[in-house]
Formats: sequence, structure tokens, C-alpha cells
Amino acid sequence: MITGMTPYLTFTGKAREAAVFYEKALGARVIESQTYAEVEGMEIPPGAEELIMHAYLKIGDTELMLSDTFSESSDLEAPGSLVSIALSMSDASSAAETFHALEAGGEVIMPMAETFFSPAYGQLKDQFGVLWHVVAYEKEK
Repeated sequence: MITGMTPYLTFTGKAREAAVFYEKALGARVIESQTYAEVEGMEIPPGAEELIMHAYLKIGDTELMLSDTFSESSDLEAPGSLVSIALSMSDASSAAETFHALEAGGEVIMPMAETFFSPAYGQLKDQFGVLWHVVAYEKEK
């Protein structure tokens, strides 16, 4: 079951600057932020260590997520158009089912798999070019 949808902004090296800006301009609170260097075992290119892998902000009751990419993709030439949707799921099974439904006619960027932050996470671009992050969150015990 889908439990929420969150805008996810992708930057080319400006995520930290954007988070500071949103704190001032929108009264955002940075709930968590992690650089690529802080993730053990992740292969990253030299110079990308301090880029933001993931940041989670709260603006009132609204969530906003951001990250930097170190991709050389031509899709990343228009800053501000790098918006994706993070789809929060109640369990891994629902996440996988939704992920596979969205991938029809699209392109898998990161296959659905267990990660250090989720029992099921994957990224894909759907047939319309929309980038989706599908993530299952375990319920708090």
C-alpha cells in the first residue's frame, strides 16, 4: 500500500547549498543529511565524497528530499528540471509490486533491492520519463 509521495530534487553538486537556502527561504528543517563518503562500501568517483547522497527536509507538514548526482548524463543539463518522486510504501512486497508496474515500457536505473536504509528500494524512469524512487519503510516497533 502506498503511504505517501514526496518530491525529490536532484542537483549537480548544489544539494547542500539548496538545503541551506530552503532552510532560510522556506523555514525548512533538515531532518537528516548524508554524503556519499558516509556510505560504507559505495563506489564513488574522486571528488564526489562530500556531495549529498540523500537529505530529508521538513517544511511544515510537507517532506522534501534532495540529493546530488555525479552522473555525466545529458538528462542532467537543465537544473531545476531534475525532479523525481519518492513513493513511500508500507512493505517490501508492495514496493516490489508497484516498482514492476511502473517499469513497464520504462528503464530501471537501480533494480529493486535491500539497502542499508530500506528492505526494498529501487529507482526507475517510467515510459513518460518521470524518475521514481520506490522505497519500503519498516514500521517502527
